[in-house]
Amino acid sequence: MTGAPAKGVIVALVALLLMLPAWGSAYAISFLVSVLLYVALAGSWNLFSGTTGYASLGQGLFFGLGAYAFGVSTVLLKWHPVVGIVLAAAVSAVAAVLLGLVLLTTRIRVAYFAIVMLGVNEVVKTVVANIKAVGSSSGLTIPPLSTNLIAYYFLLFLAIGVTALSYLIKHSRWGLGLKAILADEVAAEVTGVGTVAHKMAMFVLSGTLIGPAGAMIAWYWSYIDPYIAFDLSVSFDMVVMSIFGGVGTVMGPVLGAVIISGVKEALSTSIPQFHTIIFGVLVLGLILWCPGGLMQVYRILHRRITGGPRPARSRGAQ
Repeated sequence: MTGAPAKGVIVALVALLLMLPAWGSAYAISFLVSVLLYVALAGSWNLFSGTTGYASLGQGLFFGLGAYAFGVSTVLLKWHPVVGIVLAAAVSAVAAVLLGLVLLTTRIRVAYFAIVMLGVNEVVKTVVANIKAVGSSSGLTIPPLSTNLIAYYFLLFLAIGVTALSYLIKHSRWGLGLKAILADEVAAEVTGVGTVAHKMAMFVLSGTLIGPAGAMIAWYWSYIDPYIAFDLSVSFDMVVMSIFGGVGTVMGPVLGAVIISGVKEALSTSIPQFHTIIFGVLVLGLILWCPGGLMQVYRILHRRITGGPRPARSRGAQ
């Protein structure tokens, strides 16, 4: 589905989400807050890892940094929550710059990058858990939201913004440089593509967008501690959702986040004892059957229905 029909469906869906709180139940709003959170997180992870090939297993680090930046600013410094959200983005951006300067300028191998990011997340978690000024392992209690609709609309616009940004980058001159890096980084550098600049920019952009999401969820939960803020499951969910939907595509992370969140919710309420096993089998099955995720499934079905030519295999194809 491309062109005007696709744009019409997207506009209608956004309009529906904007109006939904007027008649949606509290449970529906709570569920959608979780879905929108992961649309934003998976899309942000995909902005870097899906466009450069540098898979990060510790991108949840920026989620935790954003959550703690918000908690410290609002609870300990008594700053306005809006300032706390801006601070969350700034702290995450600075952390991404510092990490990028160390990891992305040294030609570290892709596999090692994933492991190092995983290790950094665990180191920061341990450090924060031992700092008494920020509550140590007991965490911080944050004044709650006046209404959950604040979290709903914030994450809705963040999810829309991340998806739109992904589309703009993918179809820009900058996106061509990223495609070259994804195909062959050495060859891209030889042809004049600024590989370090491209990787740094996307890494910082990804971290900067994840930080405010962490801040809003900390406010929504009204509590944070190191073990939930820097929980590795946050990082792994970003990865799985993007792969499930289609890494390197615009709509893949969106579909992955929506469907996986829905399946997890349905299984956890219907068969709570076995839902993690069944969920894992479903995800693994799709990944093994179609490594390109749901977007590859869509392309296969679309080709069979329309009788079009077999598309070229591309990691970054939408």
